[in-house]
Amino acid sequence: MYSGSSDGDASTQRKIPAASSMLWVRNLRRFIGSGAGLGSEALMELETKRILLDIFKAKQQKNAEAGTIPSFYKKKPEEGSISHRVQRLAKYRFLKKQSDILLNADDLDAMWVCLRENCVIDDATGAEKMNYEDFCHIASVCTEQIGLKCRRFFSPSNFMKFEKDESGRISILPFYLYVMRTVSLTQARIDMSELDEDSDGFLQPYEMENYIGGLIPNLAQLRDMPAGFIQMYCRIAAHKFFFFCDPHKRGKACIKKVLLSNCLQELMELHQESEEEATDTEQAENWFSLTSAQRICDSFIKAENFLVEFIKIIPSPSPVPVSLFIYEQEQKPSSSLNFSTVILLLPPELSFSKQFYRLQIYMFLALDKDASGSLSKQELRDYADGTLTDIFIERVFDEHVRRGKNGNGNAREMDFESFLDFVLALENKDTPEGLTYLFRCLDLNGRGFLTTADIHTLFRDVHQKWIEGGNYELCIEDVRDEIWDMVKPADPLRITLADLLSCKQGGTVASMLIDVRGFWAHDNRENLLQEEEEPEEEQ
Repeated sequence: MYSGSSDGDASTQRKIPAASSMLWVRNLRRFIGSGAGLGSEALMELETKRILLDIFKAKQQKNAEAGTIPSFYKKKPEEGSISHRVQRLAKYRFLKKQSDILLNADDLDAMWVCLRENCVIDDATGAEKMNYEDFCHIASVCTEQIGLKCRRFFSPSNFMKFEKDESGRISILPFYLYVMRTVSLTQARIDMSELDEDSDGFLQPYEMENYIGGLIPNLAQLRDMPAGFIQMYCRIAAHKFFFFCDPHKRGKACIKKVLLSNCLQELMELHQESEEEATDTEQAENWFSLTSAQRICDSFIKAENFLVEFIKIIPSPSPVPVSLFIYEQEQKPSSSLNFSTVILLLPPELSFSKQFYRLQIYMFLALDKDASGSLSKQELRDYADGTLTDIFIERVFDEHVRRGKNGNGNAREMDFESFLDFVLALENKDTPEGLTYLFRCLDLNGRGFLTTADIHTLFRDVHQKWIEGGNYELCIEDVRDEIWDMVKPADPLRITLADLLSCKQGGTVASMLIDVRGFWAHDNRENLLQEEEEPEEEQ
């Protein structure tokens, strides 16, 4: 029945395709025929040469591209041109779009309520926490109440950024603070970008001053600032940003660097509702507090040795040159002001008194005979109660003061901008910027390092003031050896700026070499530490 097959059966059988029509066969033949597979040794050698030649050409092309100088200058569009208008319009629309998708104060409050209502309480610590399921649920609730603009904060990657307990839960407070800080920095970037007139990502000094001036009404500790002091305050506050964010003195600060600096965080601390929430020490240490700004101006006035007398205002048609800390009650500052349009910034106990404004007084008598608002070396020696050494004052003028009187080669004097740099460096000795400023003064020969002879020369003035203060006799060599032990320089014969930065005690070393009070604090560090610990134990 099944033993044979007919011609009809053969025709009904499935035909086997030719070998040439099979895909794997075609690929195998192509591989062998290309010479890359089972070809001869000659073909393999040719293929090797081709690969090496391609590598050589690619390397040549890379070297040629590296030799060309890239375009680093792009001409900015002219004011009022079509391209300039288009650029400003595009910038406005982009910033408006970014501002619209930003969470406002009501949105943040609503998010905090959602977080607290949908979290769990840790039995051990009492902290409010949430796991990933709670995180996703809160995301959906916030999206319903706030909108899609809050969705980006509830991504899985954001959840993984925070520390988790053994149950995989995170605390809601750090997450909420992260959201608030992100919103605050984004808003600050939008505000700064609006003030960036040429849209190059940098702020010039007057643009930074305008930004700070716009913040004053929203900062609880500054909103009641007298109008006559706002201009000077903005100038002082902006100078700190440029001291840390523009170390090369180019006259512009990168917006990204400003946002990441500690200066902006320090300024935002003034959002506290009242100065009572911050201690007197915190206010004094915060450069942006009103107390600190008044102290800086008071130091400048005290250093200039102003003799203040109350006199009646005498109307005068001719303008009178005044110092830098005297301000016109108009929008634009002027170097020559009339008697009736100026306010003299006095020490804090007099500066904002009702009697001062009621009497409308103007008075000054200074050693600065030309009333240029600058400090001589002798006047600067009175800073910090005269504890700074003479050689340090000399070096400050050599390295950081470039202004001469009337340009006729007379002794240079320090203007208010240089004075702010001076104060910032002394108050931030442990920072790279402050230590760099001071190291240039310590480097007596401009060689980029300090030797034992330099240390001996610098400390000699400190030793003299130390003995004049009635302290015990010192051995300069012992102090020099102690400094070497503190720094532990890479080269045992010299101390560089890198050594001072890496040893984490550069600020202390600088204080010991320029200020007798700084050396006294180091010499009595154990007693001072004990005095600080005693009040804590009593509490």
